[in-house]
Amino acid sequence: MDFKGGAIIIGSLFWEKTPKRIKWRQVYLETIEKKVPVRIRIRYGRKSSTRQDTFTMIVSNHPNTEFGIAYILPFKEKIKNARNLESQAFAMAGAEGLWKKSEPSLNKNWGTVGLLINPKLEKSRNLETVRERWAKLYSEYDWDKLDYQIENEPELIDKNGFLNIEWTEEMNDFDFLIATLTVPDPKKFLDEQTIADKINETGYDMYFLTNYQNGIRTFQDERIIEKLKK
Repeated sequence: MDFKGGAIIIGSLFWEKTPKRIKWRQVYLETIEKKVPVRIRIRYGRKSSTRQDTFTMIVSNHPNTEFGIAYILPFKEKIKNARNLESQAFAMAGAEGLWKKSEPSLNKNWGTVGLLINPKLEKSRNLETVRERWAKLYSEYDWDKLDYQIENEPELIDKNGFLNIEWTEEMNDFDFLIATLTVPDPKKFLDEQTIADKINETGYDMYFLTNYQNGIRTFQDERIIEKLKK
């Protein structure tokens, strides 16, 4: 194997300057200048206690979720075997705070790191090994893939930890991509007024505005801005 991989990044994982996240980006990923804008269906959909109960971004397959813009940051190292890929995923999970106290993990009750494979690799001889090892990792977790869906939403991730999101043109230079899914809260689609009301109520607009200023966008952003108190 000698494949190219990257991390799909939305929200604060891209811009937050905590020591853990700075180290992850510096050690494992190419520089910000090499970021690749990518179309992906994202929305504001998870209430965050660390963001004053405003809503943070999630990946979504809900029929009402249109494409937004996220980034792919390429891995510094080529993927030469399944273990390389797993190391990248565990590093991302560490930056996200998914590790358990006792050991590294890709999964907690609020989020998980999933794997997306370029469809062109379906006939690759090496793919079976990757799939088997990834599925084995997920077989050790006590989790429910349905946690990541709301009403009328197609599956986002399967029982083996493989992402069911659209492969878009911007992804074509990559063979493997990893991304973090977070559990929606509340379990319903949020309109722009609901998202803006929470920002107005708390006065906490840093997360939303920093995403916007960094070019990480959802299809609802302009309508949310119209409803924010100036």
